[in-house]
Amino acid sequence: MINKRITDHFKGLASKEKRNKFEDNFLRLYSSIENLYIKLKIKIYGAENKNLNRIYIRARHIKNLIGREKFRFVALEDALIWTSEWLKSFPAQYDIIVGIPRSGMLIASIIALKFGKPLTTPDLFAKNEFWLSTKAARQPVFLKSMKVLLVDDSVTSGKTMQESIDVMRQTGAVFDITTAALITSDASNPKVDLHYKYLKHPRIFEWNILHNKTASFYNHERIALDMDGVICENCPPNTDANENAYKQWIRTAKPYLIPSFEIDAIVSCRLERYRKDTEKWLRDHNVRYKKLILWNIKSKKQRKGLFAKHKIDAILQINPAIFWESHLGQAEQIWKHTKTPVLCIDNWILFN
Repeated sequence: MINKRITDHFKGLASKEKRNKFEDNFLRLYSSIENLYIKLKIKIYGAENKNLNRIYIRARHIKNLIGREKFRFVALEDALIWTSEWLKSFPAQYDIIVGIPRSGMLIASIIALKFGKPLTTPDLFAKNEFWLSTKAARQPVFLKSMKVLLVDDSVTSGKTMQESIDVMRQTGAVFDITTAALITSDASNPKVDLHYKYLKHPRIFEWNILHNKTASFYNHERIALDMDGVICENCPPNTDANENAYKQWIRTAKPYLIPSFEIDAIVSCRLERYRKDTEKWLRDHNVRYKKLILWNIKSKKQRKGLFAKHKIDAILQINPAIFWESHLGQAEQIWKHTKTPVLCIDNWILFN
């Protein structure tokens, strides 16, 4: 077992804003040795050993500190504020705003509304179709002098942007296109004419979390979610005190955030005896998952004050790269004790 005092020393060193070359090389060597040790142990004992996984998570946290690799979360509120600030610095006025579906339409809509300009998509642009306020007297005409702003929420390779331009050029009309993305992953080569913010991967956008398994940016590709308050609504107050009412709620709970991708593990504080009804609800709502972890205790009274601990134990067992939790206090405790990034759904805060 790696001595905790030594690990804490390296963790402190990794957290330093400025390190000399010797410290950087020493930390990289330490990380390589520890990762090799962990890989060998996992190969021998298997991946679901809680003590071993605690070491793995600690090593991963230090590795991410060394490489400055951590999840970067952008809330919807951030995107709205950033866009409003960004358009103040635009070098020119544009005749029409083209948003790349779906995420790009979010940013393009704000720009179009602020400037009072027509809004469309690349496909609709090619058909000369667009959205325009009924109070606007003028409509866009494809002229040589037309200035078009093509917008996406983010850009990495620039492939989607180029594909959209190719679609728009099918009209045969000649016009000036300015490409823009609110966020770019490469500050030195942004791939667009205009951008506002630089955020490298891995990053999480609130408006896209259900369609982007962000954990895949790490080699360890597991993502785990809380059940109540995340996948479905939170249990109404006092409902679980009445057994019949609680069972009925489990069967009829309203869905909330259901990802389009397969969830590696669902971790819930529901008791094991409710597994059958929980699994049926998940099937009925087309939730795809690999593992469902419930609480194997006899009575709900045994849960008192231990909700976060149950989830911490589960996380140490399954090693997710990120966990979605509904409760703010529990999210903070889980992060503190596991150093696994936790996205708090109730407050849209990332503990990281």
